[in-house]
Amino acid sequence: MVQRSIVNIARLALIAGLVLTLGASPALAQVRGVTDTEVILGTSAPLSGPAAAWGSTALGARTYIELINEQGGIHGRTIRLEIRDDAYLPPRAIANVRELAERVGVFAISGIIGSANAFAVREYAHQRGLFWITPAVDSHIWIGYEGSSHVYTVYPDYFEEARILTRYAVGDLGSSRIAVFYQNDQYGEAGLEGVRAEMEALKGQARIVAEVSYEVSDPDLSAHAQRLQASGADTVILYATPNHGAMIAQAMARIGYHPNRLATFTLGDATIMTALAGEAWEGVISTAYFPLPSEDARVNDVLQRVVARDPSLRPMGYNVLAGITFVEPFLEALRRAGRDLTPASFVVAMESIQGWDGEVIRNVTFSPDRHQGINRIYLTQVRNGQAVSISGWIEYPVGF
Repeated sequence: MVQRSIVNIARLALIAGLVLTLGASPALAQVRGVTDTEVILGTSAPLSGPAAAWGSTALGARTYIELINEQGGIHGRTIRLEIRDDAYLPPRAIANVRELAERVGVFAISGIIGSANAFAVREYAHQRGLFWITPAVDSHIWIGYEGSSHVYTVYPDYFEEARILTRYAVGDLGSSRIAVFYQNDQYGEAGLEGVRAEMEALKGQARIVAEVSYEVSDPDLSAHAQRLQASGADTVILYATPNHGAMIAQAMARIGYHPNRLATFTLGDATIMTALAGEAWEGVISTAYFPLPSEDARVNDVLQRVVARDPSLRPMGYNVLAGITFVEPFLEALRRAGRDLTPASFVVAMESIQGWDGEVIRNVTFSPDRHQGINRIYLTQVRNGQAVSISGWIEYPVGF
């Protein structure tokens, strides 16, 4: 309660400061990133490099926004999404966000793939007072952080997801010996910590027999696969880029090692992963945080509209839809804020979203005390090259 009170005081101070800065008349105020005809949003994304498959999130978001603009935009303004390539490198992500804030003058930033990238950007974004909609990063980095008052996210929590995957492996798959293959940064470590926490909660029902990390620069994972096999693990939990997730799946298959494989939702695009890993990705269990287009007509309709406009996005459908979820809350807040858009009116609009369903994202709730808009996922499995749901929604605690 003390933490929430501090957050509320900071929020009220923020709004009061914005009102004083902008003046009493929003119509006469000069708001960064807002003109009479346009609102500017920015993002940094891996359009190249080892995580380039995730760059389709930004491309999907931009195409979705273009469709909205073709219908007249929002309250007479079009939305411009400025995208900069960071190649999954934190220094480039920082440089990109600086450019977007200081040269382009964006109203807000959205997304930013990679926990290391988001963590590197976090302090600068806070100092600049940038609204940040759905950073693609584990939610735990925002718990207790003073800059979380500017952050609104509908992105799953890696730590909590890893706990759910571990619980399923032990309780439903009968796993007793678990290994974790993870990227050696905040992203992978969040998953590893979640597995450790759930294993402790399970009180000896299973144990971790190997923790195998890799570097983004690693070109071959044969030795990693051998270490996993030597551990005797009956289940491997993966927190990796699409390229490295595919590489480890293929490396395990080559040596005849076929454990249960459970992967974070960031590897949930079955089309991309099957294209990268082939048959080695068949049967992988993952999670999802929005309905699959094959199982939800509304989501499928959105996807078809987007790929009709840009056919090059069709092979990346799941990630395209994820990118749309990154911006949907922002667009809804613009609708709610009305024509007189200011930072203060935007905060009020965002925090009025309660139990809201977008076209893709579902059941989003924000408030002055809650900026983590979703807290549920469900399990999927790759069957015949396609992801299918294998569980209902599973909730986890709201962190901030």
